Amino acid sequence: MRYLHPVQAHEQFVACGIYHFAKDEEALDKTEAWTIHSHADGERFVRVDLDARREEGKSILAEALLNRNGELARLDFRYENDNFDGGIKRLRASYQIVDERLQVGFNMNGGERQYLEVDIPAGTLFDIPLLIFRGGTIRAIAAKEPAPQSIFVPMYEYAQLFPGTFQSMGAPIAADGEDVLPLGARQISAKRYRYRDRAALYWVDEHGVVIKRVNAFKRQEIVVQISNYVPPVN
Repeated sequence: MRYLHPVQAHEQFVACGIYHFAKDEEALDKTEAWTIHSHADGERFVRVDLDARREEGKSILAEALLNRNGELARLDFRYENDNFDGGIKRLRASYQIVDERLQVGFNMNGGERQYLEVDIPAGTLFDIPLLIFRGGTIRAIAAKEPAPQSIFVPMYEYAQLFPGTFQSMGAPIAADGEDVLPLGARQISAKRYRYRDRAALYWVDEHGVVIKRVNAFKRQEIVVQISNYVPPVN
């Protein structure tokens, strides 16, 4: 697994896993590995390595700092995609939340460092488009239905959408039962969540970790399954 910053000696291991992708039952050369480490003060670092260089030409290294309440304090990532002629090929960006404001610093396609700052509506959820973060967001959205809520989605592929968008939505996600999924020699109990506005199902375990995702894209079925999963102790 690649890192933006290596794990430090004072960090304590919490959990890890690797997501594998398949399309129409054929494995893709794409993985999304992640680890979680904690600090003595209760903060946690979540590191992600999405490696689709041989499949899509895309690579994402991300590192998120969560405060002791599990809320996002900072998100750093490095995005590269030399095959993407219609969008961003290289991006280095840092998102930081300070006093209900979002501060973003970034370099796009090798350009000079730029900065911007925007207000964050109260109660905004951050929907980071990487799987280890999605389970918690999905549970939070489903729990708040049917009230509208503000969601910020960080973006990194299209210049016209960077740094992301604030969206107001109702409740596109609903709890849809519970299943026991095989994971090697283990059996994992996970709640099933269904998107109402698109063909997507997520299975999320008691720790808020996505165990499996199934969605349709251009009449193809995409399945993502976790492996090498070491869940948090608590």
